[in-house]
Amino acid sequence: MSAAPAVPAVPAVPAVEPGGTAQPLRAVLVLQLVFMLGFSSVVPFFAAIGQSRFGLDAAAIGALVGARVIAQQGLFVCGGFLTDRFGPRRLLVAGCLLRALAFGIIAWAPDAPAFVVGVVLVGMAGALFSPAVDALVGGIDAARRTRSHPGPGREGNDGGAATRRGPAPFAALALAGETGGIIASLGAARFMPDHSASLAALSAAIFVAAALSVHRLVPRTEAAADAATAGDTAGPGTAADAAEPRPAPGDPVRVVPLAVACSALLAVYTQLFSTVPLALAEHSLSAGHMGTVAASLSAATLALQWPLSRLAERLGRCTAVMLALYVSAAACAVAFTGQAYLAPAALPWLFCAVAVLVGVSMMLGNPSAQSLIAGGSSRWRATRLAFLPTAGGLTAFLATTATGSVAERFGTLASWPLAAALPALMLPLAWYALRPAHELRHRPLSRPDANRRSANHHDADRSVNHHAPGRPARQYSAPEDASLPEDLSLLEDPSLPQDKEQIR
Repeated sequence: MSAAPAVPAVPAVPAVEPGGTAQPLRAVLVLQLVFMLGFSSVVPFFAAIGQSRFGLDAAAIGALVGARVIAQQGLFVCGGFLTDRFGPRRLLVAGCLLRALAFGIIAWAPDAPAFVVGVVLVGMAGALFSPAVDALVGGIDAARRTRSHPGPGREGNDGGAATRRGPAPFAALALAGETGGIIASLGAARFMPDHSASLAALSAAIFVAAALSVHRLVPRTEAAADAATAGDTAGPGTAADAAEPRPAPGDPVRVVPLAVACSALLAVYTQLFSTVPLALAEHSLSAGHMGTVAASLSAATLALQWPLSRLAERLGRCTAVMLALYVSAAACAVAFTGQAYLAPAALPWLFCAVAVLVGVSMMLGNPSAQSLIAGGSSRWRATRLAFLPTAGGLTAFLATTATGSVAERFGTLASWPLAAALPALMLPLAWYALRPAHELRHRPLSRPDANRRSANHHDADRSVNHHAPGRPARQYSAPEDASLPEDLSLLEDPSLPQDKEQIR
């Protein structure tokens, strides 16, 4: 048998080093930090601003805050669709400019209707640029996992870390946002509400500066992510094959069921700010204890987001999502048991522990779910990711309404079993949504087996085509039942010809 013909070389693709996406990720994290600095300097104090400057009562403030949440959460899917249609850079610029306009209206609002318009515009702006940020981080996360698991269909694989050092990209995004939010809230607290107009004007300036920075930072992110994906998926073949677009891999999870299942995490999270204050008032405890509960949640996020991200990568993202639902239900069970049997003086410390458990569930579940949804095909990535906050906001609204009604009739103690039932009931739905990714991870042919078979066939090919000088080459023909796999992409040895007849 004559030597196999040489395979034409593929045009070189720029190599991407293991840290090739580190720089664009840092750029996005800086933008997220800046966004939260501008956001949290004003938004947590909307109630105080409405009362002091415009004389709004409690009912009007509650409706106002609800309108902002609905404007943001309800329009996330629209923002995701626009991001997929026009690109994240344009949506980031538009969202930053719209939020700058919103804070400018709040700073110089002459009356309450203008203030309401500014608050609603703040929510609408978030619906524009938040899906764009998620899409950028999702592209970086998918590129890193493609590099960890090269080969067709491996991008959505649940195994393998997205990065060897530091938290996974979506966990890093949450950590950056939490850091900016804490810094801004603590810094602005001493100036609110007396200097609310000045702080709102400062926030508007921050978002104008962020819009100008997007032009410089975001294109590098997109280019690096595309280069990473191209460099990691490039393999031996012809130049014509390299020029043809490769079919996108299938989505590793069922997006809508996973978004609905994970919405239970946000629904339980909102109980910290709806049921816990009612429970404190029910036992004649100061409302100031809520500050301690919120501080415990923030401290837990800053301290545990990084190690919990690494734990989620070791366990697998599917396992992390399921574990998060268990922890969320357990947090409600702890709140019920403690409120039933502990003395009223111990309740603030109980709710601090509950806040930490709820924070753990969010830190395990949300980044893992985002990463799974961002995997697979890059088409409509922003729209898929936008289903998570939209479903979460709707479920949180319905759950808070239900638990509030129960607490009003039967007391806050009766609200906790209802809250615990929601993540428990979502467990079967989560398993159904995650089953494709689980099956992808546990394919029958594991990577060590594929490598071993690739080495055996490579040695056999060398024994056929290499002979001593001056001696005729030994004729060899492969038997018809040669144990070659039907899908030669499983033989991941770049030096092995990719044509089946050449190997035989």
